[in-house]
Amino acid sequence: MWKELLKSRSALLGIAILAVLAILTVYSFVALPSNFSLTWQNGEAWELYPVDAPPQWVSLFGVNTAATVTTNLTGWTSQTYSVGGSNFSVYSASTTIKWSSKAFPQEVAFVPTYSGAPSTITLTWTKPQGGSITVSLAEPASGEAYEAQSPDFVSGASQYILNQTGEYQTQLSKGQVISTFFGQPGPGILSSSPAQGTYSLSVQVLSSGAVTMSGSPFVIVGTSYGLMGTDSQGRPIDLGLLAGLPNALEVGFLVSIISVVVGIVFGGLSGYFGARKDSLMQWVALVILAMPALPFLVVISFTTRLSILVEVLLIAALSWPFYAIIARTVALSVKSQTFVEADKAMGVPSYRVFASHFMPRLVPVTVAYTVLGIPGGILLAETLSFIGVGPVNLVTWGGILDAAFVSQAAVFGFWWWVVFPGLMIIISALPFVMLGFALERIIAPRVSAK
Repeated sequence: MWKELLKSRSALLGIAILAVLAILTVYSFVALPSNFSLTWQNGEAWELYPVDAPPQWVSLFGVNTAATVTTNLTGWTSQTYSVGGSNFSVYSASTTIKWSSKAFPQEVAFVPTYSGAPSTITLTWTKPQGGSITVSLAEPASGEAYEAQSPDFVSGASQYILNQTGEYQTQLSKGQVISTFFGQPGPGILSSSPAQGTYSLSVQVLSSGAVTMSGSPFVIVGTSYGLMGTDSQGRPIDLGLLAGLPNALEVGFLVSIISVVVGIVFGGLSGYFGARKDSLMQWVALVILAMPALPFLVVISFTTRLSILVEVLLIAALSWPFYAIIARTVALSVKSQTFVEADKAMGVPSYRVFASHFMPRLVPVTVAYTVLGIPGGILLAETLSFIGVGPVNLVTWGGILDAAFVSQAAVFGFWWWVVFPGLMIIISALPFVMLGFALERIIAPRVSAK
């Protein structure tokens, strides 16, 4: 079977796609923290990411976007001064940022990271054309993000506007602060375009005691991000798809294995027994097969707390009759053969007859339909997540699409929020369909009793 499979081009393509999915699955376990699903639900974890940002590569097609830039201030130097019998330490670090975009960023933020108790932190932002904006953080907190609309940034921007226009602005919006930091100097700074060039940032930390500085990030939150953009909370779509891959494959595999094995054994026994037992078993299978799967699962979700295992068992409980009908057809064709009648006439126990003649002919069917059943399990599980009845605190592609639907992503043109999760569902199902159909063509002549 394996040699025949390697002769099929569609099967080889399916194996290649499956290998890529396997590599991405392993990478997700290595690259993402174990509590990533909780982080995904925590909006504060994504506050320094752009909101509703398209992929960064859209700029190649002429779209005016600004990339997200994160600079970690390292290489801190220190100097100690003695004033009035007291010693003060000044820790300094600087960096440069090249800005070539014609668009303003969404946000600027500084996150001081240290151990100790500094009294003040002073940021000096120098523009390419000259002129500086000074931001003073009094009694700063380590790990806290100081953003553009914080009082310290507003005060520094207001002072710079006073120097440029002669007017002092008591209240500034976040957009006006960002325009002050990146706009062209002059009286029209609040209505100007971004100034392109190299900006410099220097940070000084004043402390009366010892302070250990760590890499403190200065983040310029652009209007585009990564390979697949972000959602309305700033969550990167590519990370969500990567985190949802193991969950999708786990559900697909388990649903397919359980439902196919149960269905094949049930249908095989039904065809082997025949008569009234066969009629009763087929009646049970048809009743379950006639049940509408999606409405039934939705009703059950309101009475049962869904986990991956519970979801798998529920989907499998509604999926196995399809395979039972196929297995029964195979079993009936085997049952009519003379060697089966000969074994019965010789007094061979029923279980040995079933194991010797029926199961070897049902195994190829089981293999083929197990592979073919995986996409169905993935699609149904993601559908449940899309309508909001999937397992809680779990990152799923259906959940990402559900959030896109609630936020009307398609209406507002956030196509990346819809397209990439949809493509991922298709791509994850495609290799199993290719392999399943190739296997079915290979084993089709073998299911008959020869």
